[in-house]
Amino acid sequence: MPEPDIALVGQDPRFGGGARAQLEAFWNGSVELGRSPELLYLEYRGLRGASIEGSPLCGASVPPTVAWLDGVNQAVAGRRLAGRVRHARSAWVVATAASHGYAAARSERPYACWIGTSLDDEWAGRRSGLQRSRRLALATSAPVLRRLERRVLGGARRVYATSEHSQATLSVAAGLGDSEIGILPIPVDIDRLTPLGDDEWSASLARPTLVFVGRGDDPRKNVSLLVDAFALVRARLPDARLRLVGKPPATRLPDGVDAVGHMPALADAVRDAALLVVPSRQEGFGIVAAEALACGVPVVSTPCGGPEGLIRDSGGGRVLASFDPDELAEALVDLLEDAGTLLAMRRRGREFVVREHSPARFRTLLEAAFEDLDELAR
Repeated sequence: MPEPDIALVGQDPRFGGGARAQLEAFWNGSVELGRSPELLYLEYRGLRGASIEGSPLCGASVPPTVAWLDGVNQAVAGRRLAGRVRHARSAWVVATAASHGYAAARSERPYACWIGTSLDDEWAGRRSGLQRSRRLALATSAPVLRRLERRVLGGARRVYATSEHSQATLSVAAGLGDSEIGILPIPVDIDRLTPLGDDEWSASLARPTLVFVGRGDDPRKNVSLLVDAFALVRARLPDARLRLVGKPPATRLPDGVDAVGHMPALADAVRDAALLVVPSRQEGFGIVAAEALACGVPVVSTPCGGPEGLIRDSGGGRVLASFDPDELAEALVDLLEDAGTLLAMRRRGREFVVREHSPARFRTLLEAAFEDLDELAR
């Protein structure tokens, strides 16, 4: 690869999930536009020795300094990586939270941010499910992390969000109006993520499968809500099954729930499902919802943020009014017993993602963002 001309300040890609999807989208788009990024990040605790096999991301990292104290670790990493940012032609912070981009703020180089959510919004979805020791560590780090977030957002020449929801949360965190924060929608590989034929998919509704994709041990993902609701669904539809894709929750799973672990091809995990369920407490964007819609699978989501706009704008699913298991179960049964509505949702969802979240559209928007930052830096 040529000498890097973009310092890409982000977070450890080995953590996976939406953070890695966002990083890879930016990386791939940059390369396709003739740029040469270098990823700079703080290593996530507990991932030493892990690899990012199959990912194009490469660059430089620094290890954590103090276990569990994210504020200290991100501040130290920012100081150590700032020199590498300083030598790049331009810099971008691409992360779920802006505090990961402190190296860009210290570098004195013009930079832009593409951020998934605010710290307060993410913490609100995660805090209640953490163990007491982790809550104490978070409380200790919170003041430092908020200062880093404000410094990074305040020093950026341009700030972009991933969705209307993240735009609103970043507006509060940065003290900017919504109109001052652009939106770069995370792209979806619409050529790889394709639907089953309608006949084959409709036949699977006789024994419907619900799917969850994510880290089942993450309190923000709220899998317990889905498991509780599924017990109610199963009482009315005994042939229904629930497939958990990703790291399973630590609790014992009831009958009808299959924890299949990580699956390298997401399409294989979801395209035969009747519905994808997003039971999260909070999501900045919700990449799995967009990917499921690309596969022609309707989505039912809690009112957790990012997926709400995606589902409502596409007409590809349903957003709940609460986090109540009875409401979730009722919505699932109602849709599973209405094949016509599901077929209409799957067509609308796929059409929306192809139109709004294609890699080609993202590339066009990213090119305009690059040109804007280059112009501001002159």
